[in-house]
Amino acid sequence: MRNLETEFKWDASAPYAFFRMLTAVKKTCNKEQISEKKQLRITDVYLDHPDQQFEKEQLAFRIRHYQDTWEATFKTRTQLVHGKAVRQEETLPLPNVHSFRQAVSFLNQKKSWKKLPLVGLQPLFTICNKRIIRQVLSAEFEAELSFDNCIISTQNKKIFFKEIELELKSGRMDAFEKFVKNISVISGLKYATASKVKTAVNLLRGKHSA
Repeated sequence: MRNLETEFKWDASAPYAFFRMLTAVKKTCNKEQISEKKQLRITDVYLDHPDQQFEKEQLAFRIRHYQDTWEATFKTRTQLVHGKAVRQEETLPLPNVHSFRQAVSFLNQKKSWKKLPLVGLQPLFTICNKRIIRQVLSAEFEAELSFDNCIISTQNKKIFFKEIELELKSGRMDAFEKFVKNISVISGLKYATASKVKTAVNLLRGKHSA
């Protein structure tokens, strides 16, 4: 069974975007429905084969490190439609891994996963993310609100990127989408038209001015 991720994204480049969204969420929810913030420093390295196999198959593959955790994840790449993305996401824990080099070695030894070849992967770009997370718990759904303050780096380019995400964890899709519309109107923020990964790919291809 495929694991599907559903989330909405907003452009956070506008002044006070994080504050405006948090204010909108608080106006829409009861105080007890919003958790205290949790801060994470996340490093994602995206990889592909020299022949760009994952790119051709519209997949994004990364090694993620946060706190003491290392994991590999692939996602199907889809276009954002009114800020909404629905895609398959699968995650592989990397036990006894303490460095990026060990993570790559683990994947080389595993050879394949979910029918994906893992030998010979090469880094494409890195996303360093200072993320603030809050859980939103209503009677009809549970969601995770993330404020992302990122540095996207390729071999010779670097840009700063801000984004807001709201991911549905469980519950009713119709109630979730109604909530999304309400906080969009109250915050006045625009839906994102390109994700962090899409922005990084454009930077890699020279289509984004650093």
